[in-house]
Amino acid sequence: MSRLLAPGWRAALLALFAFLVLPGFPSALRSVVPITETWILLAATLAVCAALGWWNGGGIWLAVVAIILGWYAATSPVGPGPGSYRSLVHGWTLLLAASFGLASLLTPGDKFLVRALSALGIASVVAFAVTISTPDGIPSVRAAMKTEFNRRTDETVAVVNDMAASPVWQRAVERSPSLDSMVKSNEADLRTIANRSARTVPALVALESLLALVLAWVIYHRVASADLGPALGAVKQFRFNDQLIWGLAVGATIFFLPVFADGRDAGLNLLVFFGALYLFRGVGVLSFMTRGKWAATLLIVMTVFAPLMLGALALGVGVGDTWMDWRTRANVDTTR
Repeated sequence: MSRLLAPGWRAALLALFAFLVLPGFPSALRSVVPITETWILLAATLAVCAALGWWNGGGIWLAVVAIILGWYAATSPVGPGPGSYRSLVHGWTLLLAASFGLASLLTPGDKFLVRALSALGIASVVAFAVTISTPDGIPSVRAAMKTEFNRRTDETVAVVNDMAASPVWQRAVERSPSLDSMVKSNEADLRTIANRSARTVPALVALESLLALVLAWVIYHRVASADLGPALGAVKQFRFNDQLIWGLAVGATIFFLPVFADGRDAGLNLLVFFGALYLFRGVGVLSFMTRGKWAATLLIVMTVFAPLMLGALALGVGVGDTWMDWRTRANVDTTR
């Protein structure tokens, strides 16, 4: 319990709540998140963490409870019923959990991010090999996810239309007719988002899985006695191997050069995944730099009123940090 109430637990619980609850609400997020049953990913990865903890001398009961929960997650129904989407979710969940366990056993001294990225790499390679070895594997996966995204979009649109048909909304439209066109525009935007998300499922699944691994790691170390490795650092210190810039470079090359037109989706997925990593790295740099009151206030204002501008700034700063190493430079300057 003391670990659960350690400093930073509020942020962990808030992130956990958002991860488990928000993807289920009828919103644009349902047309972006590939696996809305996020608790399945979390339960499976937490079971692996507990099993590794028991292997390292931790308590047996936590491992037993977590493994039972993980088994239930791996067999529980997802989506509207049996189908391709359910098979994809359960298959990826088991593959991710097994890959993280293997990466942790092979590299027990490495930091969490190294293990997590290694696990994602192993799981992705195996999943790709299985997919291309199956007749019409890639088109089938794409079709299954597109169908699932469209189903969720239809549900969200139905909720929005029900709201628009309510007497309260109709009275609001009478006072401001532009609200009616806003509803129609919202429906078109939702369907556009769903179509684009279907093209970037591999990258989105990888990012969602990485977040599940982070939360499982944090939760485990707050309730267990046996450590699995170094604790996660603060957001302002987030960094990774600079060689990952090649993932972004290769993705941009494949996506933008006409000679690789047939592989544009592969390039797009590399850009989305590695771009998200560098965007978060940029957030870490900005958090480090904006320790002053006014700078922090400006960052909050940009988050609320100019999120796209802030995202572009964070991405640029994150990529630039590969060569500039802003935080080390700032520390050197302050020690002079």
